[in-house]
Amino acid sequence: MPERTVSAAAASLAAAGAGAAAGGRRSEPRLRDEGLLSLNDEPLQLDWQPPRTSWLRRTLWALLTLLALAGLAGQYVYYNFDQLARDDRLRPWFDKVCPLLGCSLPPRVDVGLVKSSNLTVRNHPSHPGALTVDAIIYNRATFTQPFPLLELRFEDINGQPLASRRFKPGEYLAGELAGQTDMPPQTPIHIALEILDPGTQAVNYSLSFHSPD
Repeated sequence: MPERTVSAAAASLAAAGAGAAAGGRRSEPRLRDEGLLSLNDEPLQLDWQPPRTSWLRRTLWALLTLLALAGLAGQYVYYNFDQLARDDRLRPWFDKVCPLLGCSLPPRVDVGLVKSSNLTVRNHPSHPGALTVDAIIYNRATFTQPFPLLELRFEDINGQPLASRRFKPGEYLAGELAGQTDMPPQTPIHIALEILDPGTQAVNYSLSFHSPD
């Protein structure tokens, strides 16, 4: 009798386990796809527009830009005034504007238009070991310009420099031109200098001009 009871109990447990295994499968709820199927596939439209800028703001930005450009141009003219004022193309414009602004124009300078002729070098008549230099200089420009610096150079027979010296206007101008600063155009000017003799090897000599600035 006990063995039969145990068998019956085991059979009952086995049947219960099988039923539990069969019933252990979870039943997932069905998706409600009826609502999803009812959606219409329509393209997405973006109604975006850039923000509108008022005419007052545009005008203000334009004025600020013009003021900035004018400031940059003014700084450039201020720091390069002398160079710009000596430009032949800009000089007439500066001639009109400067009287209104109270500025003074720098003198025009073109040493390339200063020429010389009749350059002679001789022994000094009364001072041994010294030379006298005579020349005629011209301002070939159509405008008055400052007297330039004169450079007298001596070279040997092979063209090698031996001696040179620069003279300021106060050192080579004499007579009525003494103390003058402006060189008149198309006017021959005689200059006379006294220098030390650089030696017998100095057989070549030349005269050149440099800007006084």
